[in-house]
Amino acid sequence: MNDNSQIPTKEEIIKNMAKHLQTHMQDGEEVLLRTYDLAFIKGKMEAIAEMKKDNNKEK
Repeated sequence: MNDNSQIPTKEEIIKNMAKHLQTHMQDGEEVLLRTYDLAFIKGKMEAIAEMKKDNNKEK
């Protein structure tokens, strides 16, 4: 983990997950499903933010 914070970097998370999945392949499906869910949620949040921004421009 980095020295500046208790929160691991994106690279550290990916590296640790890759190591985990090498020995726990059965967890791969759950990881993929969670990743998809997070990407879907992020996409929806970005769409909502864009809609709000467009509505504010109209006023």
